Amino acid sequence: MPGLGTSFGRGGATTFAADLANSDSILIMGSNMAECHPVAFRWVIDAKNAGAKVIHADPRFTRTSAMADIYVPLRAGTDIVVLGALIRYVIENEKYFRSYVANFTNAGTLISPDFRDTDDLAGLFSGFDADAKRYDTASWQYQKDAAGQPIVDMTLQHPQCVFQILRRHFSRYTPEMVEQVCGTPRATFLKMAEALSDNSGPDRTSAICYAVGWTQHTTGVQMIRASAILQLLLGNIGRPGGGILALRGHATIQGSTDIATLYNLLPGYLAAPSALRNHDSLRDYIATETLPTSYWVHFPKFIVSLLKAWFGAAATPENDFGYDWLPKTVGDHSHLPMFVAMSQGEIKGLLAMGQNPAVGGQNASLQRKALAKLDWLVVRDLYETETASFWRDSPEVARGELRPTEIDTEVFFLPAAAAAEMDGSFTNTSRLVQWHDKAADPPGDARSDVWFTVHLGRLLKEMYATSDRAQDQPIQALDWNFFDSATSAARDPLSREPSAEMILREINGFTVNDGRPVASFSELKDDGSTACGAWVYTGIDAPDSEHPLGRNRAANRQGDDWVSSGWGFSWPANRRILYNRASADPVGQPWPKEARLARAKTNGQHAGYVYWTAADASGGTGRWAGVDIPDFPATKPPTAATIPGATGMDAHDGRSPFVMKADGKGWLFVPVGLVDG
Repeated sequence: MPGLGTSFGRGGATTFAADLANSDSILIMGSNMAECHPVAFRWVIDAKNAGAKVIHADPRFTRTSAMADIYVPLRAGTDIVVLGALIRYVIENEKYFRSYVANFTNAGTLISPDFRDTDDLAGLFSGFDADAKRYDTASWQYQKDAAGQPIVDMTLQHPQCVFQILRRHFSRYTPEMVEQVCGTPRATFLKMAEALSDNSGPDRTSAICYAVGWTQHTTGVQMIRASAILQLLLGNIGRPGGGILALRGHATIQGSTDIATLYNLLPGYLAAPSALRNHDSLRDYIATETLPTSYWVHFPKFIVSLLKAWFGAAATPENDFGYDWLPKTVGDHSHLPMFVAMSQGEIKGLLAMGQNPAVGGQNASLQRKALAKLDWLVVRDLYETETASFWRDSPEVARGELRPTEIDTEVFFLPAAAAAEMDGSFTNTSRLVQWHDKAADPPGDARSDVWFTVHLGRLLKEMYATSDRAQDQPIQALDWNFFDSATSAARDPLSREPSAEMILREINGFTVNDGRPVASFSELKDDGSTACGAWVYTGIDAPDSEHPLGRNRAANRQGDDWVSSGWGFSWPANRRILYNRASADPVGQPWPKEARLARAKTNGQHAGYVYWTAADASGGTGRWAGVDIPDFPATKPPTAATIPGATGMDAHDGRSPFVMKADGKGWLFVPVGLVDG
């Protein structure tokens, strides 16, 4: 969103929970972290005991508030005003980290002179088409020089540079507005603003933690993006003790978006094919979705390898690797629109697994009434939920709005196994994948999620095996073997428990000709020679000298008091802090905070978290080193210049840490990608 949108990539927190111990200030907003995330909160307490300022902004005074140094009360739903005022405070009081902002963000980039902000156009940005109800983003674009490169004002003074547009946009969010709209005392707001800004910069870092108190708002996206603007201005992204930590409490909430339960994503944050975009063929889809001047230049390798994982030998170059078998979205198929369609009779059946929509979403009454319009409903859960029993004991039944005898929905309730009753993994806070081993058999007829899903797919393949209908080809082509040799011999197919580790191996990726696991997503190909279920997870089952057929790194349990790279697997590449090239200054040397922290943690063994080492006298090449996996081309020096007309990482200079963005910068202003203004 121009003026309010920020972006530095897709999916997941930028930092990891244990790193909070290295923070100099921590803002917890949209979360009662002490009670809802007590394991992660231990690191907050460690930071507090070391002198960090802990701030809790929340409508309620909770146990988190009681442990905070500063409690900031606010009216429910007014978070965006507080965040906007923090951004204004940082800009107007020149508390932003100038070297970081000028070099690592697009703050100095000039935007088209045709751009107009909301103050000029009665609440809209320039380019809005009232009839089509969408934006033409032509006026949001960068100004370019004769070589096609963005024009940048490193002084940040040009009136059309991003920084000045940002300053004008957020000028409305004054401390007085915070007091009036949010009910937050002006003095309390200023105390919070000072604590955050005074504990950010070259010598210090601050972190922000949020949970469903932000994400469950209709403006949750804006809150999270505003927090990212704030952290970029303060220079806290990509640095130890900084970043943004999305707190995930339920079983594998992060993993569910990584492996794509969202309607508009395929695994690994690849866009789902859409009938409304230029996605008619694989060639069109790749041309539309590939961002050539970023690491997304490898998008073709990711999607082709995914198709090979799904369709195996049936996916060939001649049939576009089965691309036409993928369904295409035709509109907004997110949660609430799905239930609106259900209420109108357009959706006939629903599988509710690990979700309770009868009480778990906005306008739950509409959702319960929509369930009554289904032909069938399958609920898999540990106990009978309100969704399973809506037809007989919902508030609508009690009020007489629904009558059980008039509801035709056939409900199937299937008992599910708990996490301790199955093998598998959780991906939650920190993008950290942790393996859990089966400890006991599930009771009675309860079955694991893997058992249900794999056997459902197996039975569907049997049902459609002889079909000659085109719409059944995707099921026929599906490569669906997740049983090891021991269980494959069982007489009763339904007695076989699928292998969770075989699923993990497919997610990791392998070479097609010999089935050997690939070690890194850099090994994936776009010619069909590799298969991979989710490119961001590649390396989770990678081979090594002792385990040539792969080793489950999600089961690693070797921790330490800093990076903990031996505990679990943090996607991508077991990297703990995303965009960590930003933990070194423009010339590649550690910021003072990183240098001091490294000396304290490693007895001087490392010069910083991630930093540039020059070529040595023996002829060794310079490279990025440090305690984390560098999130940057390993041998690209800080002095590297952009290569005109290049693609991929060659299109970025050595001072551009945000490798997933088209220009390598953290975006304080988004010229492409956001479509709603």
